[in-house]
Amino acid sequence: MSSAERAAQVLTQLESYDLRALQGIELGMIQHEYVPFDAVVRYSGLNEGELEHRLRNLDRLDLLYRQRTPYLGYIMNYTAYDCLALNALVKAGSLEALGPSVGIGKEADVYEGAAPENRKVAVKFHRLGRTSFRDTRRKRDYIADRHHISWLYQSRLAAENEYRALKLMHEAGVAVPEPLDQNRHAVVMEYLDAVQLSDVVELDEPMELLTDILDNVRKAYAAGVIHSDLSEYNVMVNAEGRVWIIDWPQYTASDHPNSKETLARDVGNVAYYFQRKYGTEMTVEEAVEYVKKPSS
Repeated sequence: MSSAERAAQVLTQLESYDLRALQGIELGMIQHEYVPFDAVVRYSGLNEGELEHRLRNLDRLDLLYRQRTPYLGYIMNYTAYDCLALNALVKAGSLEALGPSVGIGKEADVYEGAAPENRKVAVKFHRLGRTSFRDTRRKRDYIADRHHISWLYQSRLAAENEYRALKLMHEAGVAVPEPLDQNRHAVVMEYLDAVQLSDVVELDEPMELLTDILDNVRKAYAAGVIHSDLSEYNVMVNAEGRVWIIDWPQYTASDHPNSKETLARDVGNVAYYFQRKYGTEMTVEEAVEYVKKPSS
């Protein structure tokens, strides 16, 4: 059972004071590798006796890691963080139920979800702890200058960054999943009945699809945004040939000092993929020029 699936089950066993204890640990993890007991008391607002009881319950449910030396301290695991995010999304009316997994990636898990009025949604949990801290610090500008940052807080920043990008892109008319809500490391968005471009076996009009992708990259660029991790794995295609660009947590501004290289890498990845698989003739240079040229 995955972390989020277990969280959906465990959440029904948690009381409000359990959640307050977890929130106290969450706040403390911003400053501490392991949060001291007295700090959890302070952040949660619970008295020592009540907190001890709640921590025992959370430990029984395997939601905590505890160290005893050189001091008694606590951190939560991803299942606990999933509980906090799911609880907040349900309370906000953005989510009613979590469904099956639709994708497990290197840095995120995606699930089907049910929103009010029987709307099917996607729920994405960012999980940056699966990659090395050095690698994520190098790739992601929004954590580069932070001296202490837990895996959970990195994941929260990634979700906030992606949600912000999706809102910007959706408003700019870029084909992205509609963003619906975000809490902690989780993003709720439109569910796409589509597959990754990398999984498409054949295309009737590959050049038309490539142009469609580049048109969306152009719109994003005109709105001041570069995806920064674009490839055949971040483009979704449905049965009618409609495309969406997904996975935006690493986006950068088009006025970034490295924007020229970043855009060329993004566009080059896609153009080269179509050259290699479908024999299209548009070069990387032509594709970059196409994206930079203002639409008429």
